[in-house]
Amino acid sequence: MQVAINLLGGFSVVVDGRPVPAQAWTRRHAAALVKVLALRPGRRLPREQLMDILWPELLLDQAAPRLHKATHYARTALGVQSAVVLSGDAVTLLPEAQVVIDAELFDRAAAAVDPSAAAPAIELYTGDLLPDDLYEPWADAERQRLRMRYLGLLRATGRWSDLLAAEPLDEEAHLCVVRQYVADGDRGQALRHLDSMAQLWRDELGVEPGAAARALLAQVRAMPAVDPGRLTPNRRATRVPRPPTRTVGRDRDVGRVLALLDRHRLVTLLGIGGVGKTRLSAEVAHAYVDSTSQRACYVDLTKVQDPSLVPELIVRELGIRAGENQNVVQMLEEALHQQSLLLVLDNFEHVVEAADLVGEMVSWSGDLRVLVTSRARLRVAGEQVFEVQPLSVDPGRDRHGLADAVALFEQVATAVDPRFELEEHLHDVTAICRSVDGLPLAIEIAGGHLRTLPPPLLRQRLASRLGSATAVGRDLPDRQQTIPATIDWSLQLLGPAQQRLFARFAAFKGAVPLEAVEAVWDDGDVVDPLSVLVDHSLVRRTTGNRNEPRFAMLALVREHAARLLEEDERKLVAAAHAAYVAAFVEDLYERRWTDAAGRWLDDITEMLQEVRAAHDWARRTGDRPLTARITAALGAYWFLEGHHAEGQHWVGEMLSGEEDLDPAVTARIRLAAGFLAFPRSQPEARDHWQRATELFRALGETRLLAYARAVESATYLAEPDQYELAMQINDEALALGRSVGGPALIAQVLNIRGELTRVAGEDRLAQAAYEEGLQISSALDDEMYVSVFLSNLSYLADHRGDFEEAQRLTRRALRICWSLGRRLMAAWTISQLAGPEHGLGRSERGAVLIGASDEALRVLGARRHPGDVPEHARVVSEIRTAVGDERYEQLYAEGARLSLDQALELVLDEQDDRQTSPAP
Repeated sequence: MQVAINLLGGFSVVVDGRPVPAQAWTRRHAAALVKVLALRPGRRLPREQLMDILWPELLLDQAAPRLHKATHYARTALGVQSAVVLSGDAVTLLPEAQVVIDAELFDRAAAAVDPSAAAPAIELYTGDLLPDDLYEPWADAERQRLRMRYLGLLRATGRWSDLLAAEPLDEEAHLCVVRQYVADGDRGQALRHLDSMAQLWRDELGVEPGAAARALLAQVRAMPAVDPGRLTPNRRATRVPRPPTRTVGRDRDVGRVLALLDRHRLVTLLGIGGVGKTRLSAEVAHAYVDSTSQRACYVDLTKVQDPSLVPELIVRELGIRAGENQNVVQMLEEALHQQSLLLVLDNFEHVVEAADLVGEMVSWSGDLRVLVTSRARLRVAGEQVFEVQPLSVDPGRDRHGLADAVALFEQVATAVDPRFELEEHLHDVTAICRSVDGLPLAIEIAGGHLRTLPPPLLRQRLASRLGSATAVGRDLPDRQQTIPATIDWSLQLLGPAQQRLFARFAAFKGAVPLEAVEAVWDDGDVVDPLSVLVDHSLVRRTTGNRNEPRFAMLALVREHAARLLEEDERKLVAAAHAAYVAAFVEDLYERRWTDAAGRWLDDITEMLQEVRAAHDWARRTGDRPLTARITAALGAYWFLEGHHAEGQHWVGEMLSGEEDLDPAVTARIRLAAGFLAFPRSQPEARDHWQRATELFRALGETRLLAYARAVESATYLAEPDQYELAMQINDEALALGRSVGGPALIAQVLNIRGELTRVAGEDRLAQAAYEEGLQISSALDDEMYVSVFLSNLSYLADHRGDFEEAQRLTRRALRICWSLGRRLMAAWTISQLAGPEHGLGRSERGAVLIGASDEALRVLGARRHPGDVPEHARVVSEIRTAVGDERYEQLYAEGARLSLDQALELVLDEQDDRQTSPAP
């Protein structure tokens, strides 16, 4: 008899592969009896000692009958008459069974490993010992001992984020996380972490952090707001993920695909779901980068469902901010022009209608390589297909003489059970791998059950499930049937709660935080069932933008989960999902002026596929209030990230019936409509913002009233006769902003104020506004607005004839734009160098830069910012006069032949890298 007893993270028992249902333990003392004995060496205790532990308030003769009852109920729950044996003066748990206890496995693994190889032991610790028995003295000492051993492993291996998750008040872990941010040059993250640490200390301990934290805070504050050393082109491009474990059996495939990429510019890795295409693409990409020193960018196409959104997703993952540009394909073409890059497009099959775009991308740059993973060919010119096969189940390919599939099983098994010995179970393991055709995903799922089933029983159960016709879809190819069947078999080993959460998880389109999972769960604490799903490889734990845990399903697993939801429950889950998303974006909308100022764009982007799914559900079900709430929270996001067509469609639908909406929501939608109109028509934007102003004023929404008035004042930039009116409006906005606080809001109002006064020739007022705004944005570590203020200050330096200072400021702004992927801002800003170049006697170079800037804007399909138009026209006129019209046209054409990246490389040379002048 095989029995697995789990005590870490919660109590559960599995007998011969059959989970004991939770309702079997309704007798509290029966469960306590099993737990107490499981914690003792040999699962054995003297009878009197056991009774004293369980019933310390009773005399022995009073406790004896209760022990017999508890024994009876424990045997009934376990389904084995000999489960608890009372013999002589001792009580023994499962003396005739092979028993595996997770706490013992962890304890042995933690004691045996070198700290540098502690990962398997750490993974075995799925939670504190018996968290439902916190007030039982018999568990306290063991719980603390195991917990301290776990924390010690985390500390020894430098897993500081995991240590903080387990022990939020660990000062050393906090400081080590901050020091890593400092080492990375990330001043903003370091400041935000220290701020949250200080708040935690005040809330939990009633004190301020100690001297070490204060010293580190002083060090962080002394860092430059933007470290030029870490500003590299497109540093926010999505990196190719590294597989979390050693890749088995793909060395030869990696070499073959690299050889194909050497000869062909478009290679598709073709194969069924679960065969390992994504992992192979990652290994190929890292090998390619190592051998060529070129960059690679990873695009997970499961983030979109609509093929028309593929260009936008690629642009975003390249680290490019679309800005006002409404032609994303045009922007993508400009960005890829003459780029040396490996672009990995993962999971292409569900957006295969976008295949023509891939063919076009390859034609845009002779040095671009595209590696696609898909279940279907793209069928475009130049495509070279490499079919990814399952792992071999025949021996001899692995360096130890093992079949690749068996080697993978061994890797999974030893991670689950460090005591696993392959030689003892080679026959059964080979049979298991053969029964799933060597498919890596199926092997991982099957191997994950070794904590509860030994290989012989695993083989027996797996074979019976795979042979069940009810476990597979009739429309699936033969070789694809094994994975759905394996998932279905895996579900049979889960309890009802885990099965229900598995089905509900299908609501999510990508990786989500724990709070999102909690939102679709209505049956107590979600952590325990979620941990089981992660443990069984049905849900995967990943890491978010800020290293927080996120949870996701593979697309194939999600499809299977979705089929398990009944229609009524599907509606409930979708409603809960949409409600969570609406609350999520609304919360960011409020906090973008305060604690989320530096990250709200990234947070929305990370959840964008959930936002779109929630909006689509609310719209299809006719829930206009919920649709409007989601729409209203995205106005500035669309404007800054370039999702103009989508935004106009969503906003247009809401404005068509705005009289039925909540006035607060209508006001925000009007604010969004103004942003979408502003690039093409300032008067139209003004109409929307004036309507928003009326509503915000009536509602007493002071912060949003300040914002609406500020952006309304910007609509007069091209109307000099309205300068006084514009300044009156901006004065009101600034006063309101200062009254409610929120430095990010004040900085934006000051930037608009600087624009208005600069265009009107009031340089002294503009200088004061820009310098205050730069100081605020630097403190917030808001790199985008730092670049905006630097750029605008360069105009003022040019006005007063300080051309070297103007050149320095503009170059700093350009370097930030380039590193953030803000290509539109870079296209605007690069022509600003023309004025200082002309002032320094290099008018011809200025003409080249104007040509490069105008061409970049043309390719991007964008207009020059209204506040920059007078400055640009002045410099063009002066340079034309200096070099003559004919020479100017020649130089302008020379610049127009440069890509934006080439122009940036021209001005951001090595000499500029060595400049060390202080910031203004």
